[in-house]
Amino acid sequence: MNWLFKPALVIMMLAVALLSACSSQPEGPQPPEILYEQDVCASCGMIISEARFAAATLLTNGEARKFDDIGEMLVYHMEHPTEQVEAWFVHDYESEHWIRAETAYFVRSDALKSPMGGNIVAFEDQQAASTLAAEFQGEVYTLDQLRAEVHMEVHG
Repeated sequence: MNWLFKPALVIMMLAVALLSACSSQPEGPQPPEILYEQDVCASCGMIISEARFAAATLLTNGEARKFDDIGEMLVYHMEHPTEQVEAWFVHDYESEHWIRAETAYFVRSDALKSPMGGNIVAFEDQQAASTLAAEFQGEVYTLDQLRAEVHMEVHG
């Protein structure tokens, strides 16, 4: 009997093929690759050099914007309201891996000294953010709170 015609085997082979195809696909929007010391900030044109301060956005049209400072990213998108952001990305200050800004905790303190003076860093973990905020006399924010704060400073 030809093994190709055994329904159970065929179904099992199709299931394995589908699962392996699905598992290799990243879930949700992905951050762009930043080539440090080569890529430039979409806002100020300076070379992006420090992952712990770098940020990026993915627009609904598929384009990406890269920034050398979280504050630059926020101001840029206030000044370019027609660019619709699908996803916001920042680096965790401690591990430097990409995280979604929508779920991050931000610390803002003049003692942090980021590249363009935004003096904002991001954390995946709220407790880590609170610990750094206490150490540097800073405040902890969500993305929406931080955007509102920066908007008030820029627009009065």
